Amino acid sequence: MKSSSIWLLNIAAASAIAILILLTYLGLDQVKSTAWFSERVEHTYKTINESEQLLAHMKEAESSNRGYMITASETFLKTYKKARREYNLSLRRMANLVIDNAHQMRRLAIFENLSRDKWLTMDENIRLQPTVKKQNLDANVLKGKAIMDAMQKVILEIQQEESKLLQSRLKARQREFSLAPAYLLILALLAVLLLIISAGMLNIELRRRRATQKDLEKKIEALNRSNAELEQFAYIASHDLQEPLRKIRAFADRLLIRQKDSLSEDGQTMLDKISNAAERMQGLINDLLTYSRMVSRTDTAQVVNLSSLLEEVKADLSLMISEKNAQIDCDALPTLLVYPTQIRQLFLNLLSNALKFQQTGINPRVRISYKQVTGQEIPNIDTDLKKEQSYHRIRISDNGIGFEPEYAEKIFIIFQRLHAKTAYGGTGIGLAICRRVVTNHEGYIFAEGKPGEGAIFTIYFPMETTSQELVNPVLVTGKNERTY
Repeated sequence: MKSSSIWLLNIAAASAIAILILLTYLGLDQVKSTAWFSERVEHTYKTINESEQLLAHMKEAESSNRGYMITASETFLKTYKKARREYNLSLRRMANLVIDNAHQMRRLAIFENLSRDKWLTMDENIRLQPTVKKQNLDANVLKGKAIMDAMQKVILEIQQEESKLLQSRLKARQREFSLAPAYLLILALLAVLLLIISAGMLNIELRRRRATQKDLEKKIEALNRSNAELEQFAYIASHDLQEPLRKIRAFADRLLIRQKDSLSEDGQTMLDKISNAAERMQGLINDLLTYSRMVSRTDTAQVVNLSSLLEEVKADLSLMISEKNAQIDCDALPTLLVYPTQIRQLFLNLLSNALKFQQTGINPRVRISYKQVTGQEIPNIDTDLKKEQSYHRIRISDNGIGFEPEYAEKIFIIFQRLHAKTAYGGTGIGLAICRRVVTNHEGYIFAEGKPGEGAIFTIYFPMETTSQELVNPVLVTGKNERTY
């Protein structure tokens, strides 16, 4: 998929998700708003009802007070006291209901002051009841009625204020609820449209990927055919090509032995060149066979102690090591699940190069070090995921002739040589085989060098690949025992 298409798909999907989140938020907000409106409506009804209860308790107290003034009956006095207690409780409830409304609190304060005068008047009536005269009683009744009228007026104002608040809240709720469905519907349709667009783009991408997959399957099939042809070439190289080559070498050797006296010096020289060329051709074919085996990977992975494998390689090179008086120092190496033949070839090529490319008059010295590192330490690693993995780092350094830094990658190309054939032997395939071996193990290999200062080859093998997860920590044996 093109970057612009991916960008549009991401925008559409992100917008759809954002709208769905917004719809969820608006839905929750509607629920909260409904709950708030319901609570405020209920609060208004409670306030109106409590104000009526407040006035009713006062009227009941007034009625009981009058009854006691007329009859002096204790029954009226008990009713009076009960009404007063209920009034006080109702007054506290009323104060809690209007505590968030300054206007209503002010009205309630006026009502409380009036009620205080009313209670004082009624208490005075009870205290003076045995001696009170009719004209005084009428005066007190008239005074009480005036206070009660004022109290009723205050309560009416409180109820009217609550009714206005209720009406304004109901109108606001109605406006919100009338607009909300339209907004929600528009947003829902937009989200659906964006999801349809995203689904369409995904469908196009899936079809494109299916086509790409079919193309890849065709390429894999062609690659398999190419590998089969390569295996056929290896078979031909190992049988059909080597047989005539062996005959050329054999007949050249016989001519030198049987016809040596009858051949001129020039003829002997030509036969020597034929024999040497055939020998180089034999080496080249063998190296090509080795490289083709690395590509086809026909061997089986095994758990191998790399220290033991390295000792076997050193034994194979013992004659060269002895002749050059070379010193090879090595850390203990881990045990891994690898292709043993390939790792053996890797060590053989690198060590033989370290011994071969040496400065005149200086004894070769090779140092093999080991360390566990993270992908962050690998130069130019290709993905962030690989940077987070752990790796086995094996570094092989020597004190040889080295090479120019610009050839650090060039030396891994097949048939690539930095020196003349007469100066140093070889076919130019050895380091290409080394890179193929490391690639087969999902690792990396890098070369560093400076002329006259030696070369360093650094190998990284991943610790967390599928194959290596089968390897349990083991004890590596050698001169220095170490656990991995």
